[in-house]
Amino acid sequence: MLMADITGWALRTLQHFYGYDSFRGRQLDVITAILQHRDVLAVMPTGAGKSICYQIPACAPGINGKPALVLVITPLRALMRDQVAHLSTHGIPAAFIDSETTGTERAMTYQAAREGHIRLLYVAPERLVSPEFLRFAQTLRIRLVAVDEAHCVFQWGQDFRPDYLGIAAFIEQLPERPVIAACTATATPTVREGIIQNLHLQDPLQVISNFDRPNLYFGRYEAHSKQDRTACITQYAKTHRSESGIVYCTSRARTEELTEALKTAGVQAKYFHAKMDEAGKAYVQDAFLEGRLKVIVATTAFGMGVDKPDVRWVINDGAPSSLEEYYQEAGRAGRDGKPASCYVIWGSYEFDWQRQRIEESAGSALDNQQERSQAKDAALYRCQAMERYCTTHGCLRAHMLRYFGEEPSERRCGSCDFCTGSSRLAGAAHTRNSTPAVFGRTSAFHVEQSEEEHGIDADLMQSVLHFIQAVYRDQGTGYSTVKIVNALHGSRSVSIMGSGLNQIDGYGSLADTSGTRIRAAIRMLLDDGQLTHGNHGIILPGSLEGSVNL
Repeated sequence: MLMADITGWALRTLQHFYGYDSFRGRQLDVITAILQHRDVLAVMPTGAGKSICYQIPACAPGINGKPALVLVITPLRALMRDQVAHLSTHGIPAAFIDSETTGTERAMTYQAAREGHIRLLYVAPERLVSPEFLRFAQTLRIRLVAVDEAHCVFQWGQDFRPDYLGIAAFIEQLPERPVIAACTATATPTVREGIIQNLHLQDPLQVISNFDRPNLYFGRYEAHSKQDRTACITQYAKTHRSESGIVYCTSRARTEELTEALKTAGVQAKYFHAKMDEAGKAYVQDAFLEGRLKVIVATTAFGMGVDKPDVRWVINDGAPSSLEEYYQEAGRAGRDGKPASCYVIWGSYEFDWQRQRIEESAGSALDNQQERSQAKDAALYRCQAMERYCTTHGCLRAHMLRYFGEEPSERRCGSCDFCTGSSRLAGAAHTRNSTPAVFGRTSAFHVEQSEEEHGIDADLMQSVLHFIQAVYRDQGTGYSTVKIVNALHGSRSVSIMGSGLNQIDGYGSLADTSGTRIRAAIRMLLDDGQLTHGNHGIILPGSLEGSVNL
């Protein structure tokens, strides 16, 4: 189709199936590229309508009157079921295959797809390694492979879902290469490049939408006990009991525990996690979407693809592992464009635990040692960015936008706890006791140092800075925070010795200093601009001369 023909057809199709008179943002650009047989990487915020970008092309005429199939790869069963149910309400034939689909049901789905009775088929990446599914895929024309939540390719594929890394190999085995569309709400420039490389996208159109959500307020609260977290959340939920809210927890047990605390406090709440049966999950989700349930307490799986525009607040009970994850979860608030609030409750110990987990498991799905090391560094960088969000002396919105490669229009947004000088969540917590609630480094009443930063003297900061400068001077590169801490502790691990860090002036000089204090010193040097970040989370001197090995 010509450009004009595509535009006219796409608008008619949108109106016919969805009832809309116009596209939003750059939806039409993505649809046009797909129908012109061009690969696409679409980074569009939560609620921007990414799904329509590959659903509309599925309705295009096929060859000899038989529509070609759109194969959608998505990470969660709940996402598949929701999308298929949503499409059926619009009259677009779709199906999914998951681990609970029987052999008879799969055979019926395959036959319906071959006969052109299914326009979209949803599967998890693990389905692609099935010989049965590959044989089916090789018997029909696949117009488009849409990879939803594409950031999972780069992040999950390196660790606990390695089949994400096999998508490109699956596509290469098809008789005809389809168009590939990768869609996500969050991706840094590094992650975008990783997606392009892993999926073997060919000259993709890159549609990168504005990451800023000006209607969202961002706040932090540093809690020092589980009881403190629980009291803070219940107090906030009680004072906002008429509003819809989501609390994200880091474990299934915590969702159940916190739900009971909220119900005891008179808050209408239910939990949602992967161990629930499908009927239970569907009941809770439907009750929340229909407004019969005000608060849902869930693990991170809840919310992908769930369209509830009037969520007025989101609280993370525990720091997410990355700003990508946090942006996804916080972005489920205020999708109607009206004011909404997003909070993260954190503790410094969480980041120590996350770093330990990264050291043990990051990149475990990769065979190449260098690739495993790069995956580990990238995961540490994401963790560090989240930690800096929780502890920064600056505007939270600006910190987040810069992380995603976007320069904020103003130094102060006026709608985060740093810019306003107080935290709405911290204020709620303060009503319970006589101690000011601390969020990041700013209390609800005055600016103060966090506990770990007391005692970070000039000598310690100079020792750390001189070592990092010596590393760059001798090797022309930098290393992750974890590696720097280990070297300053005098570690004789294979990683440290193999990198030659034991030969650098200052190696082992802080053997008696805790890792927490060294990391705090590094954060303060980063805030002061004396240090900076390179690719993959490496730490470099703030002022560089000559070439840098990035």
